[in-house]
Amino acid sequence: MKRWVYLLTSAILLTLLVGWYTANANTDLSNSEEPIELWYLKSETPLSLSDVYENDNVQWQRLDSARASFGYTRDEYWLRLFIDAKDYDRVLHVGYPLIDELDIYWVQPETIKTYEMGDRQPYYERPILTSEFSVPLPAGESGTLYMSARTESSMRLPVSIRSEQRFFDAQMQKRLAEGIYFGVLLCMAVYNLFGFVASREPEFGLYSLYTLFFGGLMLSLDGLGFRYLWPDSLFLQDKGIPIFGSLTFLTAALFAYQLLRLKEYRTTLARGLFVMAGLSVLTFLVAIFASYRVSIHVLLVMAAPGCLFLLIVGAYLWRKGLVYARMFTIAWGTLLLSVMANSLGYLGVIDSMFIQRHAIMLGSGIEILLLSWVLAVRYNEQRREKLEAQERYNEELEGRVEERTFELQIALRELQDVNTELEKRNFEDSLTGLYNRRYFTQQLEKEYRRAFRNQRPLSLLMVDIDHFKKVNDTHGHFIGDQILQGLASVLKQSAKRPGDIVCRYGGEEFAIILADSLQEQAEAFAESLVKRVRKTRFATDSGARNITISVGVAELDSAAGQSTERLFKAADEALYRAKREGRDQVVTV
Repeated sequence: MKRWVYLLTSAILLTLLVGWYTANANTDLSNSEEPIELWYLKSETPLSLSDVYENDNVQWQRLDSARASFGYTRDEYWLRLFIDAKDYDRVLHVGYPLIDELDIYWVQPETIKTYEMGDRQPYYERPILTSEFSVPLPAGESGTLYMSARTESSMRLPVSIRSEQRFFDAQMQKRLAEGIYFGVLLCMAVYNLFGFVASREPEFGLYSLYTLFFGGLMLSLDGLGFRYLWPDSLFLQDKGIPIFGSLTFLTAALFAYQLLRLKEYRTTLARGLFVMAGLSVLTFLVAIFASYRVSIHVLLVMAAPGCLFLLIVGAYLWRKGLVYARMFTIAWGTLLLSVMANSLGYLGVIDSMFIQRHAIMLGSGIEILLLSWVLAVRYNEQRREKLEAQERYNEELEGRVEERTFELQIALRELQDVNTELEKRNFEDSLTGLYNRRYFTQQLEKEYRRAFRNQRPLSLLMVDIDHFKKVNDTHGHFIGDQILQGLASVLKQSAKRPGDIVCRYGGEEFAIILADSLQEQAEAFAESLVKRVRKTRFATDSGARNITISVGVAELDSAAGQSTERLFKAADEALYRAKREGRDQVVTV
């Protein structure tokens, strides 16, 4: 219960702190911004400053808002605004960190200042080191400012001008709110990592990874990763959003699978989570090797149905009465609502800088804490159930001891019978029911001694199924096992004499010991066996199958003192001669 209260309090505290700081920053921002009038120009081909500055035919269009947003486009956009002189230093700020190329030209009566920026330029070359894009406007200077922008991300150009002091005050408050947010994410990641180390429960480890990857995604979206973690890595800055986004969905799918125990309720939905995980891996590979424009669209195509599917999974298990699913659904619902609000803000439907900048931060912060709460509740429930089960087990243990003592006495009496049965099974092949190789070796030695002692004939047949590997490769080992069982039945039916011994030597190879049988008799028996197998259709789950066998026959030469090893070797060589010479036949030594 204490853990529940702690996590719930943390969620409320995070919401209040981030909301207060960001709202305060937003209020300060709106009061300190200078009113500006923006004009824009769209071009399908790259333009230079002279193309737009000296050309009277350029048709500039006025923007209704200073927060320009043109969606995903390949076009180049130019902005123009007139800057009057002030008696204090100011900063022009473009509040979107994901612009690939942003060139700013400040045309003054006697000079032109040029700033080449964008997240494809080294971070430390920016005139003001912020996560977004800013340029200084010194006191007493005026002129016309032109901006050209090209990006594979969404074309957003929210422009503002404010005094240098108010600009850095707003930046400080924003960094403070972001510090609280990412601090909570880091605490949750470390906390659940310790939980994984202590409990070895995989969902703790997966949730820790999910939190870290989600934090990486947010760092990439806000430009903070480029500022603090990878300022020298243009590759990671370009690929960060699709890479961390795909890893976030991968760990989210695996975490949901572990947390909700979906395979116990609906295997179809469980497979859906694995499909989602597989698509996340594919998206990750696309993010590494494809361009940002391709990878971000692939991520967005997967993200929408992926989030909806996780919400459906939670709602389904909620209806089933699973308490963890309720909080899981609320957590994902909170995140989806924040994403929707953020999207509406970007599209201009909701004209709120607070929503545009901090909706996902608030929604994901609440979601992260709620999911950690769900994980804690589930772990505590499992622990309580284990303790209760242990207590019930201890109570039942004493009664079981007496019961086991009585059963032990019975077991001792039955032990002899069991040992006898085990000895029998020790010589039996489990698949075919025939004698196994160990029994064959002992019995061949026994029959050899009897034949040698009484000067009686002894023959050995080695039998092998033709092309049996092809049967396994084509129809599977289960069908092959059915054919082995069918052939074993035919061999037992054919070897009718009491002294005949049929064994499975190994794999698809069988051995038949024919006591008191001359080579001619053994050969005739083998020929009859080959014909019978050839005509038999063996029933399998994939239909009736025909097979053929090859047989090698050898007779014991007791007068020459032949050993069992030489007898077996002779029969085996005859068998492989039959296979080399075309199979489906009998070869004798």
